[in-house]
Amino acid sequence: MKKILFVIVIAFMLSGCEFFAGLTTTTRDYAQLDEEDLENIKNQVMNELRQEIQNEYAQQLTDVENMVIDAVRANADAVLGVSNFANMSGVLRESSRGSGVIYKKVENDYYVITNEHVVEGYDALSVVLADGTYMDAELVGADKMTDLAVIKFNSTLSFPVVQFGDSDELIPGQFAIAIGNPLGYDYYGSVTSGIVSGLSRNLNIDYDDDGVIDWVATLVQHDAAISPGNSGGGLFDITGKLIGINNMKIVENTVSNIGFAIPINTVKFVVEQLELEGEVRRPSLGITGIGVEDVIENNESIRAGLIPGGEIIELPNGITEGVYVSTIVDNSSSTDILQPGDIILKFNEIDIIVFEDLRSEINHSTIGDEVTLTVYRDGETIEITMVLKQRPE
Repeated sequence: MKKILFVIVIAFMLSGCEFFAGLTTTTRDYAQLDEEDLENIKNQVMNELRQEIQNEYAQQLTDVENMVIDAVRANADAVLGVSNFANMSGVLRESSRGSGVIYKKVENDYYVITNEHVVEGYDALSVVLADGTYMDAELVGADKMTDLAVIKFNSTLSFPVVQFGDSDELIPGQFAIAIGNPLGYDYYGSVTSGIVSGLSRNLNIDYDDDGVIDWVATLVQHDAAISPGNSGGGLFDITGKLIGINNMKIVENTVSNIGFAIPINTVKFVVEQLELEGEVRRPSLGITGIGVEDVIENNESIRAGLIPGGEIIELPNGITEGVYVSTIVDNSSSTDILQPGDIILKFNEIDIIVFEDLRSEINHSTIGDEVTLTVYRDGETIEITMVLKQRPE
């Protein structure tokens, strides 16, 4: 860098920059040279300047490339294959393949994060090494809602364990490196890279195809190429820390490289419960409801005749956000506490703008938590305290 600055200074001097007009000694020395000599010197200096800039740029690119290589080297052996075997006419046959990430070791037991849909419906599980070795694995726990599962296997071999990052610190534009097994084990350990494209992307999930949204998944969007088989594989930052678990992508003719990963902070929260309980026990508020914004939109559509036979829900003047409580579930957290017609405005001082805000706050709470709701009822705003109970099956 110092050499570049020096060459720039010389270039300015040779170009007759006014900044050097007062340097009579320099001016007198150069005056002794003819115009052709000056032009040759200037060209030589400019060539050196260009070369130095190219070298500096190339070094910076090399530094970034080395960081990516180091991140892959540190984690490649921690990303394994995960095979699901189904019993077919009394014979175990491999029914699907995915990826998994080693995140913990206890003595000779290795714990692996993968996707729930990778192990769903299994009769037997194996982890698969790069050399094609299959090793028996067992399920520790699985959570369909977040599409996460933990399996473990026992081995005297030595495997690396990944380091968790912090998905709350992610910034759009930062590097994202995906490691996994796209299309099965013929492409075992494939590495692709891109950037974090977006944060907190909410995708509606209907697990049983009954037309009712069962879960709103909040995911990290990235453009590192992923394919079937990458499911359960790791998404890493340029320092080699795990920032997400790849689980889905948008597949359309008009779409390219829109992939999603489960944020690592969600993974940490779920994995801890899977290790302890084998499942995630979630609390429930015990209501059915609709976002106030949706109520307003529906009312306008009904008045315009777009929803024949629709029932208008009367809202108080000035209330444009929150969640309108439609019904109360029996023997739930809200029984004898909330009432139909209540409008939930805050959850533990967190503003509730749309229904997804309330869902998110509940999903990040635990059974037995005491929470305070700010509720609009009968013309006034009140605070209500309740203890969250388990979500009914």
